[in-house]
Amino acid sequence: MGDDSPKPTAIELISQPITLPCGLTLPNRLVKCPMQETLATPPVFDPPIDKFQNLYKQWAHAKYGLIITGQVQIDIRYLSIKGDVVCHKDSCKEPHFSKWKKWATISQEAGTPCIVQLAHPGRMSPAGAGERPPGMAAICPSSVPVELGEGWLNKKALNAVLGTPREATLDDIDAVVAAWVNGARLAKEAGFAGCQLHGAHGFLLSQFLSPHTNRRTDDYGGSPERRLALLKRLVKEIRECCPRPYCLSVKLNSADYMATGLGLSTDEGLEQVRWLVECGEVDLVEISGGNAENKTSKLHNSFGTKSLEKAPKRESTRIREAYFTEFAESVQGLNSRVPIQLSGGFRSRTGMADAIDSGICSLIGLGRAVVLQPDLPVTVLLNPCVSDDEALAVPHIVKGQWFANMIPVKVVGSGLAIQFFYHNMRRLGHGLKSDPDASIPYIVFQGVLETFRSGLFQTVERMLQSFPWQSKASKID
Repeated sequence: MGDDSPKPTAIELISQPITLPCGLTLPNRLVKCPMQETLATPPVFDPPIDKFQNLYKQWAHAKYGLIITGQVQIDIRYLSIKGDVVCHKDSCKEPHFSKWKKWATISQEAGTPCIVQLAHPGRMSPAGAGERPPGMAAICPSSVPVELGEGWLNKKALNAVLGTPREATLDDIDAVVAAWVNGARLAKEAGFAGCQLHGAHGFLLSQFLSPHTNRRTDDYGGSPERRLALLKRLVKEIRECCPRPYCLSVKLNSADYMATGLGLSTDEGLEQVRWLVECGEVDLVEISGGNAENKTSKLHNSFGTKSLEKAPKRESTRIREAYFTEFAESVQGLNSRVPIQLSGGFRSRTGMADAIDSGICSLIGLGRAVVLQPDLPVTVLLNPCVSDDEALAVPHIVKGQWFANMIPVKVVGSGLAIQFFYHNMRRLGHGLKSDPDASIPYIVFQGVLETFRSGLFQTVERMLQSFPWQSKASKID
């Protein structure tokens, strides 16, 4: 006889709790994805608690099942963008450590667990973003420069921003591993529930996994197995210092951005996921996508679609709302006991529920949508007063992209759309609401104005300090 029990509703499916292999129970299936806050300041790049009070407090009370922080860079010399938080050698000492503990408290004060994403940009670290000396090249598994755009102007600009990376030595690799382990330990001691290793979006760990950027012939390259060596070492050494119930997650790229001639094949990507879900040490695998060298990445310009006014119905034909379902369907065949999180493109409650119901994933990653709607779960997705038809994230396409398209230098133009989300993240950090109408030209103008103000203030300050009365006052003090 068939099962006559009623089919779970969409809201019931995404509201189900789930327990990870480490024993950590998530209250529902919605995950706040890592989004770079760009709010930390030099020279130490500590968690900016005054701004995180505003930002993370909203996410903490929004009823996500899990919160993953924005990128925390493990080496102060190599940032991916100005404003990244950094786990540096003194982060475990006061007064720095108190800020980490406060961050952990704020982000988990309503009971939602939070894990820290630990990252190293590798060759994607632009000049001036970190505290490395001028002329010091970024590192990469092999000396493979980023390719973005044609023509001499693009190449000249790209060389000025990123340059040609140098091949990482074995000592470099040892130092990277030690820094990652230090970051994991810091997250644990500060009170976070775990950490995530960032192995996506063309960052260093992803560079080691890809045959395009990893052309080594030593123990860390030359075959699919050896390209996994760094990730395996990280998992092993982090687990040794941070045993369960500490949560260990890994974020990987999807096949959509692997099968481009610039990176992994689907088969090799699947084998990497297979190792992660079978090694017995990893509690959660996130699948996302995109990298700087892919010109067609949807992630560069928008999320969702403007034409979706009502949520699609749950029928026998799967909705396929997320960007990376094709690779996730392949992962489904691994029959993993480790939950898979799928991130990118989800907008509707029914689309999220369908992905869970079909077994494509166990967790739904929400990123750019929750920059515009930090309280999206509690006000919309998990709110029974909102019907399935209306349970949608706000549709949005970044305005003023014509401005980015007019810029002949790809390394500049292609990075402007993401500034919309950085701009709104900073607004949230300053206690303001997101501005969905901010356009690229407006954001660029604001950035130029802020740079001018900052430079002018520093100039006036230096002038005042040089006055004779200032010197006398200093002596009196």
